Amino acid sequence: PPDAFCQAAIQVAFHKMSGGRSAATYEACSTRGFLHGRTETIRSCSTAMRELAQAMRDPSATPEARHASLLRAMEGHREYASLCTKGQGFDRHLLGLKKLVGEGEAMPAIFRDPTYDRTRTWELSTSTLSSEHFESWGFGEVCEAGFGIGYTVNSKDTTYTVVCRSDRG
Repeated sequence: PPDAFCQAAIQVAFHKMSGGRSAATYEACSTRGFLHGRTETIRSCSTAMRELAQAMRDPSATPEARHASLLRAMEGHREYASLCTKGQGFDRHLLGLKKLVGEGEAMPAIFRDPTYDRTRTWELSTSTLSSEHFESWGFGEVCEAGFGIGYTVNSKDTTYTVVCRSDRG
């Protein structure tokens, strides 16, 4: 499954580049199977992805342990992506609830909590467009300190295009 592997590579690379930090990661997921379906958010940075990144940077980790960690991270990603495709993600649900707050009504505590905003600041915004007709493509970052990462998987290679502000890269 190329997408799960590509997302794992992004998490490992960011973990290494940032000195061991993880970042809120957005991956677009189509919900076109639903009437007026648009997108849902696949949150690619999971506990399993963090554990994979740590294992890949741990000089004492065996190849077998790293491989097992990769398989766990990819399986978790596939499972969550499948749920999102079926409309069972939570980001758009929360967005809908927030939009239902009427003028003059008190904003519920969850939407005023700084953690809510922090989890929606996509330091890594990612998306795939796999086609034999594209060699590469990309898009800009969605927050000042972030990265836009477009990737293409085809029969011959995988290409990543990483975009960020000049003071970040």
